[in-house]
Amino acid sequence: MKAVIYRVRILLRTRLAATLGVTLIVTVVCGVVIAFAAGAKRTSTAPDRYTAAFGGAADAQVIQDDRGKPLDRQVAALPGVQSVDSMSFVFGGLSDATGNSLDFPLVFSGSFRAAGVRLVEGREPDPGNEHEFVATRTFVQQSHTRIGDALNLTTLTPDQARQNGFGLADPQGPRLSVELVGIVDGASQLDDATPIVIISPALLGQSVGLSETLMNVDLRPGFDLARLRAELDAAAPNLAALIVEPGELISKPVRHAVQAQASGLWILTAITAIAAIAVLGQVMTRQVRPSQEERDQLSAIGFTRFQILAEAVGRAVVPITVGSLLGAIVAVVGSGQFPFGFVRVLEPSPGIRVEWIVMLSGAAVFIAALTAWTVASLAVSGRSNRTGRPSPLVESLATRSGSATAGIGMRLAFTRRAQERGSARGSVAGVLLSVAGVVAAITFGVSLDRLVRQPFRYGSNFDASVGDNGAETLPDGMVARLDANPDVTSLTLFAASQARAGDRTIPILGLETVRGEGQPTMLDGRLPTSEDEIALGRLTATDIGAQVGDAVKLVGPTQSQVFRVTGLAVVPGLGANDGIGVGGIVTMHGLSRLDAKALVTSAVVNLRVSLRQFFSSIPEFADLPPNPAFKPAAIVNVSRVRAIPFVLAAVLAALALLTVGHAMLTSMRSRRRDLAILRSLGADRGWITQAIHWQATVLTALPVVVGIPVGIVIGRIMFVAFADSMGAVDDAAVPMLTIAVGAIAVVAMANGVAAMVSHRSRHREPALLLQGE
Repeated sequence: MKAVIYRVRILLRTRLAATLGVTLIVTVVCGVVIAFAAGAKRTSTAPDRYTAAFGGAADAQVIQDDRGKPLDRQVAALPGVQSVDSMSFVFGGLSDATGNSLDFPLVFSGSFRAAGVRLVEGREPDPGNEHEFVATRTFVQQSHTRIGDALNLTTLTPDQARQNGFGLADPQGPRLSVELVGIVDGASQLDDATPIVIISPALLGQSVGLSETLMNVDLRPGFDLARLRAELDAAAPNLAALIVEPGELISKPVRHAVQAQASGLWILTAITAIAAIAVLGQVMTRQVRPSQEERDQLSAIGFTRFQILAEAVGRAVVPITVGSLLGAIVAVVGSGQFPFGFVRVLEPSPGIRVEWIVMLSGAAVFIAALTAWTVASLAVSGRSNRTGRPSPLVESLATRSGSATAGIGMRLAFTRRAQERGSARGSVAGVLLSVAGVVAAITFGVSLDRLVRQPFRYGSNFDASVGDNGAETLPDGMVARLDANPDVTSLTLFAASQARAGDRTIPILGLETVRGEGQPTMLDGRLPTSEDEIALGRLTATDIGAQVGDAVKLVGPTQSQVFRVTGLAVVPGLGANDGIGVGGIVTMHGLSRLDAKALVTSAVVNLRVSLRQFFSSIPEFADLPPNPAFKPAAIVNVSRVRAIPFVLAAVLAALALLTVGHAMLTSMRSRRRDLAILRSLGADRGWITQAIHWQATVLTALPVVVGIPVGIVIGRIMFVAFADSMGAVDDAAVPMLTIAVGAIAVVAMANGVAAMVSHRSRHREPALLLQGE
């Protein structure tokens, strides 16, 4: 082995420039891949690290979904409850000192900790002083206020809130001057960036209209959600009606969006790593594979086949190992770029972060995979014959091509001469993997973009919702006026409530179609038509273990009912429920069997004219402004990550072009003898040019033709799984025009590289071409 080690040292020294170049390529590619892997790990752990830095999430969230006085004191008095932070939605609005209304914030009263935010500036409001409040950063930015500024608070009375909600022009509740004493912020603003203000809990002692109350509950040791539920059910009827959910500082939609970004990064890492190993394996093999002449010379002086292989592998291991370790260092330097986008808000410690396990294991995987690829490729090439005859299939196609230049091009593309260091099969495999990855990423990315842009895919299959403004029901005559309007093409009514299936609370929508095609989108089965039928969101159906055709027993606010599941629906986001995959849809009569007090609170419409034009032209709707199609928090957060697939496509496209370029470069250099023979037989420059372009075309066209359908299938599978994870419409888009343009670009690029690297061969005399042989 001393001779092998000696030759490795000598060859690395004499070919230092080439070795450094390959090492640099390995460093850059490995660094990018490991950086993405570390970024994916950092992204996926951001919510948990944020929660830990925040001090932890509450054990439970208890929701009082009615307009009564907050029941936080009764909940706090339960034996299993250690503490309660609560806040209640207030039917009120703010105006500045000049009387200008600030119509963008939501007004709450209570503890700001119930909103999942923390104090970042100023101080907490005095719990006994109703004239103090805190606000989120978004409120401060939009209102241009500062700590110490005073605003005017106007509220509705409880009766006004029940009758008309915000659709009332003459508020009769308390009017107060309130002072901003602190600024709060937190991850909950990712869920909904709507500015909020939180008045001191002292306001709740006055006669103001209230809606939902949120309570963050910490339990005593040994208590869990099931025991809390049991205590609430046993305490009093009003406590039994409370909804109990797991406590969370970061909501499920935000976590899902974070995991979507992390999953995208992991997929980017995996596909890029596979393609990178294939491409770098080709580069490395071509760099160190001995020609047949070198094999013969080494065999003549006593080298065995194993020693020849060991020498080549030894020359490859050095740049592979050094480049992979340097790549890990490069990844550490680049770690400060992660997490990016909206997830950066959740990073408790921005800057460089060393993910030791990911970075060291990533370098180890690259070293092992590239070494294995090199060993396998060299071992196979060592057993190959010396004649370099093309396969029968290639020879048959070349013979029947009808063009001499096309036939020669095919043979040049798929026949490896003894002196050639590359492998046509390896080049084809590398381009195929890269093309399949590009097509899969584009298919996924275009499908994701379409999901965000087309509201019906996430349940908002209407132009606007009328009502849903806090009142207990729609104003008298509203439905009749909408139904009679010729600009309304569809009219659907909804009422909201909730029911329990076992220990799970499910938002329930009662549906009544007045006319038109405004019904929710179905994924499977059909909408309910009788009072004992229900359609569930995909996530809810999975959560309670229900399928189409199953019977489900639900316990509502007034009575229980057994429903038969007729289908899986994309649930509209109305009221407090974001919908999509969460909740259930029943008929209005079916809802009355669960909640006898449920009333119609929303009318959703599709229009012939624009939203602005419709409502501005109807005076009776002036006091009941419409709500545009609802975009759930899950979709808002998904829209933040839709660039990832296209980044992946760009990286893979670059790898594909690198593979093609390197394959053509090494092929042209090794084909000097063939080109010289062709020139000697009378082939002119134009003839040689055509043959070379045929070689480039067939070498890239084959993996492109195979890789496109493979990539489409992979992209569709990934998108279906992603859409199903949130309960949205899961049919994928296939951008055939974009894919076709990309395929043409790959083939054109291969021809461009072929034209550049073959220029010297076409313009030199055969004798000069043979000097290096």
